[in-house]
Amino acid sequence: MRFARITLGLLLALSGLLAAIAGAVAAFWLVGPDNTISTPRRELASTGLAVVTAPSLLDRHGPTLRVSASGDKPLFIGVGQDLDVRDYLSGTAHTRLIQFDPPATFGTQELRGDTKKLTPPGQLDWWVAQSAPGSQAVSWPIQDGLYDVVVMNADGTPAVGAQVTFGIEVHRLFGICLLVLGAGVVVLALGLALVLRRRPVVKEIADTTEIPVITNTRIPVLVTTAPVQREEEENAPAYRVSPFAPDRVSPFAPLAAKEEQPAADPAPATPAAAQVSPAPVTAPVRQVPVRPAPVRPAAAVPAAPMFMSAAAVARAKSPALIGASASQRYDEPAQTTYAEPVEEPVDTVAEETVPLAASPEFVKSDEAVRRTAALLASGAMLLTATSCGLMPPKNTMTAADSRPAVTLADAQAVVQRYNQLNNQANKTRDGKLSETIEGNPTLAQTQAGFLIGRKLDAAGKDVSKPFSYTDPEIGAPQFASYPMRFVVSSGVSNAPGNRQLGVWQRENAGSPWLLTHSVYPPKAVELPSVDGLRTANADDLSKLQGRPEAVTKDLAAYLTGGKNAPQSKLFTPSPSLTNMLDLRAKSKATDTAEPYIADVTDAFAPSGVPLTFITESGDALVFLSLTERYLQRVEPGSNAYWTSGEATAFSSMVKYTQTLHQDYLHQVAVVIPAKSTGDAVQVLSIDPQLVGAGGA
Repeated sequence: MRFARITLGLLLALSGLLAAIAGAVAAFWLVGPDNTISTPRRELASTGLAVVTAPSLLDRHGPTLRVSASGDKPLFIGVGQDLDVRDYLSGTAHTRLIQFDPPATFGTQELRGDTKKLTPPGQLDWWVAQSAPGSQAVSWPIQDGLYDVVVMNADGTPAVGAQVTFGIEVHRLFGICLLVLGAGVVVLALGLALVLRRRPVVKEIADTTEIPVITNTRIPVLVTTAPVQREEEENAPAYRVSPFAPDRVSPFAPLAAKEEQPAADPAPATPAAAQVSPAPVTAPVRQVPVRPAPVRPAAAVPAAPMFMSAAAVARAKSPALIGASASQRYDEPAQTTYAEPVEEPVDTVAEETVPLAASPEFVKSDEAVRRTAALLASGAMLLTATSCGLMPPKNTMTAADSRPAVTLADAQAVVQRYNQLNNQANKTRDGKLSETIEGNPTLAQTQAGFLIGRKLDAAGKDVSKPFSYTDPEIGAPQFASYPMRFVVSSGVSNAPGNRQLGVWQRENAGSPWLLTHSVYPPKAVELPSVDGLRTANADDLSKLQGRPEAVTKDLAAYLTGGKNAPQSKLFTPSPSLTNMLDLRAKSKATDTAEPYIADVTDAFAPSGVPLTFITESGDALVFLSLTERYLQRVEPGSNAYWTSGEATAFSSMVKYTQTLHQDYLHQVAVVIPAKSTGDAVQVLSIDPQLVGAGGA
């Protein structure tokens, strides 16, 4: 067992030493108190517009990613979903990091493309993490999905050069490294204790006199006729016990010494020749007692040393008196006799055979090994559990990402920015400024309104009063690619009887959010909830009362034919639609009465692609556009021209001999119900704007 103990101790000491060194190096060199493993500073440069990591480099989630950079120019560091970053850099020259080999070796791929300046990245709201103004560092808890890290110039210009450091912060990593260090020290100490341990030496004090060993295998016992007492025989010990086999019985041992008996009568003297004396004299005769010679037993045959039982040890330590024979006298003849052994009652202990595995020393050694193994197993389990907790899990979202078009906070920021810039544009009738916040068809209506305002109100006395959209409700569907859209339902500060229902759209990742569709239904009209809006798929469209394109055509036919058109039964008109139809009917009658006008026609046509969103109830909220041409035919031989009104902003005092026309652009919002309801299509609002006029 000593060999096994030393071997185990050496293994533990070596393992503990390695663990202690590894823990110390990891704790104080690789990690540090901030729990972050960082790469050395590495120079990353690109002649293009950005340096971006491939999504495969961030294939685990959980820890915190830390990126810092420095360069000659102000730098921007951002983390974004791959669908946003990919669209933002689409068609541009940039450098992609596709491989990382510790400690700081990157494999790069140069992508060719345009080097035109991009929209400054700090103006975009789809970054999940970005460096603050004036800072060139970012910290981001890695999420499950496809994400890219982007380093580029803050102004979006090409030629990027940066010294970049990447780091991963793992929660409690420094403490775990210290735990490994401490565990290594403990295991090292345990191993050394096993190696250097010595069995305690107990000094046994003999409680019996040392007995000389008689080497004769056969010891003759001589019985003398005359008692001879020698001093050396009296002082010599009368017995000898073997410590190796105390229970081994020899034919010559053990012999018990007989008790001394009283002196026997002397043997009668040999009769001699009779002598005659005149008178016999009787003298006192002194009898000398004869002591029997002590019998010395032969030494017990030694046996091979074995593990001694407890009973054998007890017998070995008890002083068993065994008789010894007297010294042999060769000068006088004697007959060799052997004394009979005398049974002597001895308190004996039942002999018990103890196997090797149950011996005390074996049990103690086995117990020590068991405790050591249990300690090591516990430490191994602890370290295994700890290391498993340190390993970040693999990403499960490896397919193309989809995300809400916008967050609630970002959508509210978009609406607030629109309120501010729209009032500035309305105040100065600045169509260029409107282009930064609006898209068609809303932009076309706004710019036409500015043109008419400048024509009819050159002094600017009737400019629009400032207003804002209040309490916006946001509906943000999921999108996997651009363009992305979200819907807003809000109040109008200068029109308390109406609400605004609009669609904001981002054409690509580098473009701003623009208001593309906007209508103003009255509060009396019940609007569908925008919560839970989603984009429509083929299955959703098949369940509707009609497809959006077909509904748009039917609506155009209904407006062209008037209230009595066959398509009118398919719709539930809004108050604004009814008013518009009444106004057009009056205009036709009035214009036809003019002597230079032969007839009047009014035709509506679909414009653009309807935008469809599915509500939580399964109905479709559709935003669509219609164009209208109000055409007046001039009588032959006559001429006509626009002399007043909004049409003069597009054509003023120009004589036309064949036709006069006015062009309108209408924005419409409708709700298409599901087939199962059997309801008609509800028109929420229709908002016209004159966008052109002229003639032929």
